Amino acid sequence: MQIQGRLFDLYPLESSMILWIKGEDGRLRRFEDPFRPRFYAQGKKSDLLDLFHSLQRGQRAAGYQWTRKKDLWSGDEVEVMEMEVVNSEHYAQLPRILPPWEEKMTFYNCDIPLPQTYLYEKKIFPTGRCIIEVEGNRIFEIHPDPSESVWINNEDISDLQVMELRMDGDFIRKKSLILECEGYRVEMETIDVEEIEKFLKHFDPDVILSDGGDVFLLPLLFSAEKRWKISIPWDREPYPVKRQIHPKGFSYFSYGRTYYRAPAHLFLGRWHIDRRNSFIYGESGMEGVIELARLAKIPVQRMARTSPGTAITSMQLDRAFQDDILIPWRKGEPERFKTAWDLLIADKGGLVFQPKLGIFEDVAEIDFASMYPTMMAIHNISPETVLCGCCENHRVPEVGYTICEKREGIVPKTLRPILTRRAWLKRMAKESECRMQKAESRMNKFGVVSSEFGELDNRQQVKDIRQSDKTKREIYNRKQKALKWMLVTCFGYLGYRNARFGRIEAHEAVTAFGRESLLQAKEICEEEGFELLHAITDSLWIRKEGFREEEVLKLCQKIGEATGITMSLEGIYRWMAFLPSKGNPESPVANRYFGLFRNGKIKAR
Repeated sequence: MQIQGRLFDLYPLESSMILWIKGEDGRLRRFEDPFRPRFYAQGKKSDLLDLFHSLQRGQRAAGYQWTRKKDLWSGDEVEVMEMEVVNSEHYAQLPRILPPWEEKMTFYNCDIPLPQTYLYEKKIFPTGRCIIEVEGNRIFEIHPDPSESVWINNEDISDLQVMELRMDGDFIRKKSLILECEGYRVEMETIDVEEIEKFLKHFDPDVILSDGGDVFLLPLLFSAEKRWKISIPWDREPYPVKRQIHPKGFSYFSYGRTYYRAPAHLFLGRWHIDRRNSFIYGESGMEGVIELARLAKIPVQRMARTSPGTAITSMQLDRAFQDDILIPWRKGEPERFKTAWDLLIADKGGLVFQPKLGIFEDVAEIDFASMYPTMMAIHNISPETVLCGCCENHRVPEVGYTICEKREGIVPKTLRPILTRRAWLKRMAKESECRMQKAESRMNKFGVVSSEFGELDNRQQVKDIRQSDKTKREIYNRKQKALKWMLVTCFGYLGYRNARFGRIEAHEAVTAFGRESLLQAKEICEEEGFELLHAITDSLWIRKEGFREEEVLKLCQKIGEATGITMSLEGIYRWMAFLPSKGNPESPVANRYFGLFRNGKIKAR
């Protein structure tokens, strides 16, 4: 039997992957797909056989075979042993079991979260359309619907039943627990587990949005369940499963402040998203969370709680998986030795031209769009391509690093479609805004509009069009903002010492190209008669007496053609003020300024 639907949720259970599929009729159905994870080991055959027999005696390994895969650093094919693990629980134990064997062999693909591994292998993604061959509730074959791609803006999963769970009140008014769904609201001053159970069973929501659910609400309700000896049906999984906390909570110190990352309380067959414990949800809403979950092939609940950096890493893992590249367990490429002089030349950040102090009229701000990710894509900068062993081109300015010309790196392969999609989303958002403005401007005093929409008879139709375009614009903006955060973090991860696809020389190559591009932009501005007031990394503030917006747009086009990176006009200021240091009134500060745009908006840093 063949069915079609959207992948709603998935999680491992013993030796199967459990999938919840939302069918064309809106029903959510549970299926099981037998799935045994695999990992790879490279070393002497005798040592590898000893490892397999040891795992087999512990009933952890089900079988093995010899296969050939590509090495990340050299690009050459190598022979490895592929071992099949009995179930998900034993796979999770591998990072604890394998370290004693590391002196004799190298391990690959042994610590990737299983839902991601499954999605990479089947080439499907959360909320994406699937075609499934089933018998009963067992899957025999699953593959993506060819009519849908993660890069095509098809409709997102719809008709989701959403429930809200939160505490209401403050230190003056007594707090009460609020449950809301489909316009119904229950408020209880004391927790009534039976009432919560009835509410959940009646509405059976697909999504539970909470405020503080991970931090205190769910631990409080779990405790109440034990006291009352009543189980609230948080999960849809019919078989009893011990609840897992992913991962445990922890505190960390950043920029002078201590933060607490709450543990993730994930439900099975139902989404739980804590709005207070999700950076991505806070920045880009549910649309942004789903956008990244689809691209990164990370289940929606986990994507809501993880970082944009984890999303870009997952995309790189997927790219490596599709290209048959072995994914190292531990990063094994050390930083190249540098003399003190080499370090002085290479270890630099972005270029900064300190601002001129004072207040200036008619100032234009121009920016490189996604500067560093674009450079990584166009210059083929990736950990395995920088300082490759096969080329001697010394392409990187200042530092003279070589970049491989024979193979495309994992990082640029991953970034290129993200950059294209974000540019498309921004364009669609702008088009939606333009349609809104046209609908308003073409309405005459009789309330009739004549436009590309045809003749509209009344103001209500105009309002409907405006509202529709406003909604579309907001959705496009939320999605592109989620991609923006992913692109921002990809540069930092390139230089992170523990990043799986990181290398400090690749990080240094990006900043070197960045400094050269900013210098090119400055020189082109001055050739066109503009005065440079300030420049920092990827932004320039320029002025010219009596300039027009068209001149700046042509200037942006010229810089884009010279550098290969799109340059955009951020805006034109009526006036701009650059401020001095608090400690020295004659010393400028790069990131202290404010100004008034021509459209009346203020920007302050």
